Amino acid sequence: MPISVLLTEGYHPLLYETLSQWQDVRVVHLATVRLEEVYQALREAQVWIQRGALRVDENLLTQAPKLRLIIRAGSGTDHIDLGALAKHGITLHTLPQANAMPVAEYVVAALLILSRNFLLAHHALREKETWMRHPYAGRELASLKVGIIGFGENGSRTAYLLRQLGAQVLAYDKYKFGFGGLGIREVSLSQLWEEAEVLSLHVPLTEETKNWVNRDFLRRFSRPILLINPARGGIVCLPSLAEALQEGRVIAAALDTLPAEPPEKLSPEDRAAWSYLRQHPAVFLTPHIAGLTQESEERLARGILALLRWWIESRLEPQEKPI
Repeated sequence: MPISVLLTEGYHPLLYETLSQWQDVRVVHLATVRLEEVYQALREAQVWIQRGALRVDENLLTQAPKLRLIIRAGSGTDHIDLGALAKHGITLHTLPQANAMPVAEYVVAALLILSRNFLLAHHALREKETWMRHPYAGRELASLKVGIIGFGENGSRTAYLLRQLGAQVLAYDKYKFGFGGLGIREVSLSQLWEEAEVLSLHVPLTEETKNWVNRDFLRRFSRPILLINPARGGIVCLPSLAEALQEGRVIAAALDTLPAEPPEKLSPEDRAAWSYLRQHPAVFLTPHIAGLTQESEERLARGILALLRWWIESRLEPQEKPI
């Protein structure tokens, strides 16, 4: 019997084309996620390939009696109740390698835009037609101490790319040790607060990291900083960031994600801060695209296909998970 695969949201054409040729799978694709349609499809699905539009919790999993595998197209799992998965005997696989390089490129691009004052100069010239040069003299990458928090796939790739470009990189990870070297200096969080001029976040959103970068956190830096967040939006407390910008403790910021997306879903308090951030000339905003490139989408498709083929074949003969 063919394996029943539920595919929700959109993917690279390679994924659809390849799955359509596999005789041992039967695919249901819901490009637009509507809860009732997902519930209905989950009644027969054995594998669910998804990106994160729906909260995967106990209530949803009761609608999926045959589900045995979830392939998360990406790295974040804050929308997935891992305890509920274990209770229902469902395996979860993620693909953090697929977007590590574009995230690193985003951080480098954002850092250049902020540290070289390109964003401020752009606003001045476009909105006021103010042609001035010397007020926008910025900092070179090699002069900056960049603090990386989180040294997983994205954090490590970002750290090494920055180092190759000459930046001085300090890295902290609460759960990893001994990863320093190749020009990366492993530091404690207190050392990072003391030395860093730039902060780039690469941690998952958990109960521990939710609103972690708040007023108290930002006041621990010994000097004003540039802040870049290509990780989950809920890690940064938006009202605290707005306050830090007003007080000069954060000079500029780049945000690719928000605590709730799209912005219409923000809480009233976050929405007020968002209105301020949107109008701030030194805040660079993008709609959750740091890890999104044509190449990363193709890598994601290939990774999904490899995991799915491995899982199907492992049901017949145990073997190692593909790298």
